[in-house]
Amino acid sequence: MNKVSQALLEILNEKYCRKNFIVPIYEDKKKIILYSANDDELLNYNIKELTEKDIEFIKKSKDIIIKEIESLFEKKLDDKILAQIKNLYNEDIVIDDLEDESKDSPVAKVLNYILNFSIEKDASDIHIENLEDSVLVRVRIDGSLHELSKFPKNLYPYLITRIKVMAKLDIAEKRLPQDGRFSFNFRGRNIDIRVATSPTAYGEKIVFRILDVGRVDYSPEGIGLSGENLKKILKVISQPQGLVLISGPTSSGKTSTLYTILKYIQNSQINIMTIEDPIEYKIAGINQVEVNENTGLSFERGLKSILRMDPDKIMIGEIRNKETAHIAVSASISGHTVFSTIHTENSPAVVGRLIDMGIEPYLVSAGLIGVISQRLIRKLCPHCKEKEISNNPFFKGKEIYKKRGCPKCNGGYKGRIAVFEIMIVDETLKEMISEKKSIGKIKNYAISQGMKTLASEILSLVENGQTSMEEYYRNINTIGEI
Repeated sequence: MNKVSQALLEILNEKYCRKNFIVPIYEDKKKIILYSANDDELLNYNIKELTEKDIEFIKKSKDIIIKEIESLFEKKLDDKILAQIKNLYNEDIVIDDLEDESKDSPVAKVLNYILNFSIEKDASDIHIENLEDSVLVRVRIDGSLHELSKFPKNLYPYLITRIKVMAKLDIAEKRLPQDGRFSFNFRGRNIDIRVATSPTAYGEKIVFRILDVGRVDYSPEGIGLSGENLKKILKVISQPQGLVLISGPTSSGKTSTLYTILKYIQNSQINIMTIEDPIEYKIAGINQVEVNENTGLSFERGLKSILRMDPDKIMIGEIRNKETAHIAVSASISGHTVFSTIHTENSPAVVGRLIDMGIEPYLVSAGLIGVISQRLIRKLCPHCKEKEISNNPFFKGKEIYKKRGCPKCNGGYKGRIAVFEIMIVDETLKEMISEKKSIGKIKNYAISQGMKTLASEILSLVENGQTSMEEYYRNINTIGEI
């Protein structure tokens, strides 16, 4: 149903509807029909006075009303964006308007709607793509891209210029990739936006990475570490020297784990220094250095400088090449504890990756003390997940859960949970690395010593009803198992 005007929703806004457990579902010139959880004569009278129309209530449960509210106001937000763009289509806009910081400028309003929607939905990235005949905006929520809207092609020059001004990029440069950033306040939280542009066949594509550090709990419990996993990690990071690597693909939570470790070990008796690109979260008492290629401060140069600053603990944002890997390993065998990230499928594969980078096996053996491989797994929506009797070999004949989809999740999943594969490099494992044993043998030994693989951790989530077999199979090819 939901045949209601924007004017009515300005009066009966989302906050008012949630407070009173009502939602309008129909409107004409004389009458408004609403779902209501209560028979409230005073509320009936108040709405009649506000709207100057007859009011009819239909009794519904609070759960149904909440679903209708979320569905209605999410749709209307998208309608607002489209209406704003239609206005833009008919306006004459000059460059001076784009450089105006006023929140009331047409382009600023459109961009604000996109940003606000994305942050409210806990999106991690926004993609603004120049197509042949339109502009496509997609947002990444819980690891998957969802289409937000398609805009008229003529919007793009205005929008990209506005973004470049805010991110302090070169407005005239359209042939080369550019990187920048800007910040703004959203409901009392400071939001940092990293901006990347890239030339494509139909014009520049823009990607925003949303860094909402105010919503991240950098504690072991906050990132999902507890029980045996927490004990293993505390054992590794308490060692006086060595290399600890966190492995996983982009957007798997590696940086959050790094910051959690740094906050945990930080105290006034040690000197912790970092080299990052960029600094995503500032920690009191830690000396953080940001890479700046424009001034010549690379990971390698920054890391060499840090080693002259009497550090006890060093964090390197990412091991990207042989030089960074060599410096990190050398530092880890000369009295420092080094923490960094690396891209591999699983924990045992880190050994092979370092050797492939040109680090001799005996150096890997001497420096490496622990590896944490991780993934962020989509959680089934608790409001709509459905039971089923599994035919899968892992749970044949057992009751597990699958996704359904509802207004609260729009697809069956809501939120993500971290899973960890922790490999402690003991003396036997060091000998195996020095002797160039296969990654398969290294993995089998680690499992025999209590390492739980990523695959087994995801299956535990399926068994507990937190995720689905669909999500297991979606991840299985990325963790080096079949």
